[in-house]
Amino acid sequence: ILQGAMVLHHLLALLSVVGLHALSSPLPFLPRPYYLTGELAADAGFDPAGLVLSPLLGDAKKLGDPEKVRRSLMWMREAEVKHARLAMLAAAGWPLAEIWHGGLSNVMSLPYLLDATEGRAPSVLNGGLGPEAGFLALAFLAAAAIELKTLDQVHGLTATGKTMARDGSGVVIKSYVPGDCNFDPLKLHDFYGWQMPPMVEMRARTDESYRLEWVRFNQKQMQAAELRNGRLAMLAITGFAFQEFVYKVPVVDQTPLFFTPLTTVLFGQPNLLG
Repeated sequence: ILQGAMVLHHLLALLSVVGLHALSSPLPFLPRPYYLTGELAADAGFDPAGLVLSPLLGDAKKLGDPEKVRRSLMWMREAEVKHARLAMLAAAGWPLAEIWHGGLSNVMSLPYLLDATEGRAPSVLNGGLGPEAGFLALAFLAAAAIELKTLDQVHGLTATGKTMARDGSGVVIKSYVPGDCNFDPLKLHDFYGWQMPPMVEMRARTDESYRLEWVRFNQKQMQAAELRNGRLAMLAITGFAFQEFVYKVPVVDQTPLFFTPLTTVLFGQPNLLG
């Protein structure tokens, strides 16, 4: 059953990638942007504001240059991936700060810092960022260091093609992947490719090109999963910020069911960190 489910998953994903049906616009009243060809992971053809072309506006020559348009597209994808990752961290950290801060401050005998915001997470709209200025400065410097270290990880500057693995274990494909910071300690980028259906595995053993294509296909699926979760997180963290600004109530108290430990819901046990 597991093998059958894996085969079905990969077949459905492959159909969506190769596009056996024509690419269409998610908005029926607007055409699909010509620069969103389905090549990139999680490409839904959605850019109604034309943000990809915004850096080129006012220069007809650049707008007509396919390479300039593609470079702008990749630049925007870089920004989307990085914002998505930050949003996923923030969407988890925001409610956890409100849930755990009281318990942790008691355990560690530290002052309760959410009094100024009435239990809400410190933010631009909620206020309360003054005591966190030092941490914010360190976070900014860390982000700047990562950006400076990966300046060449942009379209047109990253070397691509087949090459030998660093450890000499075999041939690998080095490709430009937007947002690639060379950080994957748990090897999740290849997670979807770990379990090969038997027929795929048999062919991959004798056909190196097929094996590399399998790896590339499954890596694209993981990139799509990261982006979809990141887009949802960007919506969530924006919702947290505006909900608390409008209602002046911590988001964990507005919808407590979503932030109540499962043990409390099922067995009525107290949340020791709340």
